[in-house]
Amino acid sequence: MNKNEKYSIRKYDSIADNYDQTSDGKFTAKFKEEILKTCIVTNGDKVLDVGCGNGSLIHEISRKAKIQAYGIDISPNMIKECQKNYKDINFKVSSGEKLDFNNNTFDTLTICCVLHHLHNADNFIKEAKRVLKQNGFLIIGEPCFPWGIRQLTNWIVSPLIRAGDNKIFSHQKLQQLIINNNFEIVTLYKKNFKQIIKAKNLNLI
Repeated sequence: MNKNEKYSIRKYDSIADNYDQTSDGKFTAKFKEEILKTCIVTNGDKVLDVGCGNGSLIHEISRKAKIQAYGIDISPNMIKECQKNYKDINFKVSSGEKLDFNNNTFDTLTICCVLHHLHNADNFIKEAKRVLKQNGFLIIGEPCFPWGIRQLTNWIVSPLIRAGDNKIFSHQKLQQLIINNNFEIVTLYKKNFKQIIKAKNLNLI
């Protein structure tokens, strides 16, 4: 387990019981709203939310259709909250860089404000590709800051606060990361400090 994961577990375990009222919860709520607009599901789909937090996003997605819903998070306390509040969704503790699911399992995979926590985001994209079906969708919501704020956050703020943040991506870098792993970007937009990307898995590994 790398230090970012340790920091993330410590932080999110400590706020799991009142996450929606915290600054983190209020910040991510706006991203979840945008992901919900972009996420289209049909009956029978399998959907995975990576870094599911308290489970609110995958719960809202599950209300759109009769899907098989799954959520993973590195914080054990977050998963306890999920299991307590949403009995009909499958939750388990897991890292985002190693997904404990079979190849070609999911129709849609969402990840909201989590990619910048990962030690190696490329590992996650490869794992997302592996567990997604052909033509399955990866939907990413991530902060998108101007260059100066991004540099300040990456090199000074994040190392000081030790909250598990690793690297805020530029809009261009995030696009390139996805394209390099043979996804086709079908939806892409920035709104205030938010970037939302929906990409199709073009072929199986």
